[in-house]
Amino acid sequence: MKPSQSDPYIPAFLNSLILSLCSGADKKVFLAYSGGLDSKVLLHALVILKIKNPELQISAIHINHGLSPNADQWAKNCLGTCRKFGIDLIIKKISVKTALQKGHSLEAVARDLRYAAFTEILNSGDLLLTAHHSDDQAETLLLQLFRGAGPKGLSAMPEKMPLGKGFLLRPLLPFSRHELEEYAHKNHLEWHEDESNADINFDRNYIRHTIMPLIKKRWGGILGPLCRVAEHCAEASELLNDLANQDYLNLQGTKPHTLSVKKLLSLSVARQSNVLRYWLHLLQLPTPSCVKLQNILHDVLLSRSDAMPLVTWREIEVRRYGDDIYTMSPLQKLPGNLIIPWEDLEKPLVLPYKLGTLDYKNIADKAGLPLPPKDKITIRFRQGGERIKLPNRQGTHSLKKLFQEWRVPPWQRNLIPLVYCDEKLIWVCILNENRFPGLAQIDSSSLDFPLGGNESSLRSVLDIHDSNERESQQRGKNFRNEKFSMAQPVRRMIGRSRS
Repeated sequence: MKPSQSDPYIPAFLNSLILSLCSGADKKVFLAYSGGLDSKVLLHALVILKIKNPELQISAIHINHGLSPNADQWAKNCLGTCRKFGIDLIIKKISVKTALQKGHSLEAVARDLRYAAFTEILNSGDLLLTAHHSDDQAETLLLQLFRGAGPKGLSAMPEKMPLGKGFLLRPLLPFSRHELEEYAHKNHLEWHEDESNADINFDRNYIRHTIMPLIKKRWGGILGPLCRVAEHCAEASELLNDLANQDYLNLQGTKPHTLSVKKLLSLSVARQSNVLRYWLHLLQLPTPSCVKLQNILHDVLLSRSDAMPLVTWREIEVRRYGDDIYTMSPLQKLPGNLIIPWEDLEKPLVLPYKLGTLDYKNIADKAGLPLPPKDKITIRFRQGGERIKLPNRQGTHSLKKLFQEWRVPPWQRNLIPLVYCDEKLIWVCILNENRFPGLAQIDSSSLDFPLGGNESSLRSVLDIHDSNERESQQRGKNFRNEKFSMAQPVRRMIGRSRS
């Protein structure tokens, strides 16, 4: 049934919805529309809202997970409903089974892919509305409680949060599932039921169909208190976050996005744990379990300064070098004796194994360096025993000792491109996140290695690009991987031999 302004069951419900929406006619409002009860109610209410506020730009997004044999039919039904209501619908198909890895939850993978699809659609300031209600909030709280979550996890779902370039809103959190069902029946709404919602092998469904009915039977008004617990935990989490931010600003290591071990150890263990979680959250990395966090506190922070501790979880590594602790993706393993010809120095060289891109000409033009013979240049990687001449220094020097002198973390040393002319090592390209991230971009997806010449020309290059570092750090982007990644801001040449 198409809604109208005279519908007697709308006004009180819409009051809460309108308050949840950000003002501004230029903002697009998207509804995450599955076609189930909850999102059908929200779609109906949004149509009423648009009738009363025609300037609102409202569209719907349907995610086809491909998990049910009925998935394609549901997508068609959603399209038909939206056409009837005069609402544009975007249908996105995702492949959950393809992305599912051993040890990962089907629910979690589906959720991650779903929100990644939403994020791709949202532009700056756009709003995404989901139809989560107070029963969902209570279930989420219990799920997190059974997993041993802390205040942040027990905060459950916030009413508003950033999502990509826009914001995620949950305007139905004040309402129960029973109230939504009552609303739907009074407005003669129809919806489909996802058969997977009845499968109690999924944790949330087990809580919904087995545990919550027992709790409600004993405590009839339990949804309110459970939601208040989530609110109290959200406040506690905010306070912990503020404290972690203050600590983080005083714990910076010698390299960007590292922490100082010495400064960390000056805090209580509780504050160490708090700021480590905050640090990983800033880097958009998954939070470690309590066991892994304890491993970081004991095995990494309390290790000898010359040790090589390593803690891993979910494709993440935490390492220590000197007084700094680093986090990164697992390191590449290169085949032995890898030799890559660089046949045309006037063109960027894309390195294999996602190690990045080398561009000689771009930086040589700035530094006033000549091009070496084109047919004699190769890229190699450390095998041991390499030596190189450096400008303004006598004799040749062991690359191993230079790496130590330059404070290059040991795990990076075998990944550093070495530029050879014939059989002679002439350049060493080094990660140096302290200098000008974003130097000499070729395009939006790759960043270049500046290859320096003599000491004075190298210094002039550094002076040109140092200001870019502050802008890049302020943006806080491209810092997840310490390797020579295509998306990683890096790189300067530390040494070049004299001919």
